[in-house]
Amino acid sequence: MSQARTHTPLWAKDELAEQLRGLADEPLLELRAEELRALADDLEADTRLSAWAEIELVETFARPESLTAAPPHRGARPGGPGALLDRLRSALRDQPARDRVLEATLGVLVFIPLLVTWFGLREAVRAYGELSRENPKEATRPFLQLWQTGFGGHLSSIGRFENMALTTVLLITLLVLLSLVHARVRAHVERAEADRHQQREHLLGRLASVLTRTQVTLAPHRNASPQQFAGELSKAASRLEALAARAEGSHKVLGVTASTVERATTALENAARALTAEVPKIQTGADRIEAAVRAGQAAATRAGTDSAAAARGIADEVKAAGATVEGALKALATAQQTLAAKSESVAQATERAAQALVASAGRTDAAVDGMREATERWDAAAAHWEDAAARLDTGIRALTGTHTTVPGPRHPSDAARNHGAHGVPVQVPPSEWVSDATPRDGAAG
Repeated sequence: MSQARTHTPLWAKDELAEQLRGLADEPLLELRAEELRALADDLEADTRLSAWAEIELVETFARPESLTAAPPHRGARPGGPGALLDRLRSALRDQPARDRVLEATLGVLVFIPLLVTWFGLREAVRAYGELSRENPKEATRPFLQLWQTGFGGHLSSIGRFENMALTTVLLITLLVLLSLVHARVRAHVERAEADRHQQREHLLGRLASVLTRTQVTLAPHRNASPQQFAGELSKAASRLEALAARAEGSHKVLGVTASTVERATTALENAARALTAEVPKIQTGADRIEAAVRAGQAAATRAGTDSAAAARGIADEVKAAGATVEGALKALATAQQTLAAKSESVAQATERAAQALVASAGRTDAAVDGMREATERWDAAAAHWEDAAARLDTGIRALTGTHTTVPGPRHPSDAARNHGAHGVPVQVPPSEWVSDATPRDGAAG
């Protein structure tokens, strides 16, 4: 009970109404004065409290816009000089207007000393020109001395150097004094602005405090208000409806996503089955390719060995034939040297040289035959390579499901016939292609 009595003055409606009227009398709250007074009257009379309870008092009233004072009323003023003077006096009483006038005066006074100085120089130059035309000898004196003496009466006393300097100093002094006054006024204005800002913040805090206590006092009326209850129920129903619509949309999206995932899973399973079915075919094709490559490597090895042996035999036979020819030539040279003494020996040597030449020719024919045989072996090796390529192509086509016709290997004996008499290739029609196992007519010869 004591605690309740302690808080009773804090929440008393009469005290809150009095504080609201005090706030309504503040000049800065002139725009909200009528509303605050109406709220105070309703608190004292205990009327329309349910309507006030539905309003967020702190958010509605405790705002910076509520502290804006109403603009002053400007009635019609009569014209004429008196009215103009009245306006001028009222403008000078206004602090911001005085500050603007002072700033404008300072901006103008900055250039006044410069204007005075240049005007004095212009007058001095004009007077000096007149003196030079009238008395050239007098014009030879120093310019400053002539300026100080008035250029022999051609310059007024106001335009003399000392008077111009004094005027400039006075204007600069006035400018400095006005700057000091302006700085002092600006500092005063800033302090006043800070005080006004602090006053506005303090008033806004007081308003928020009183309105908070008032809103707490009106809370029971707000909870018991049927209109407020219906409004809250309508808001809750609207939110629930929005949540239901959102949930329904999410359910539809989830269903579409599930269908898409199911179709993707089915397609993936079908692709996996197809890949599993193709694995044995791929393995068989790989085995065929491996066998074809091995056969090609073996054929290449055999062809290289046979070609090397044939080349060595041909080289030996050519070397022997060269040695025989060399010996025959030497014997022929010896026979020619002794031709005068031994004509019979020359005849015999000639006969032996002829026989040696015949033997050399025979060996040369044998060497040519050996080269022909080597060429045939090379052709047989090419046939083996073509056979390996055909097998490889067959394996690849079996994998891809297509077939390409590759010509069969040629018989090794076709090389000599295809290369002509001097090793020039001769085109052989496909009708004459045979395998290695088929004998050809006259192959032994």
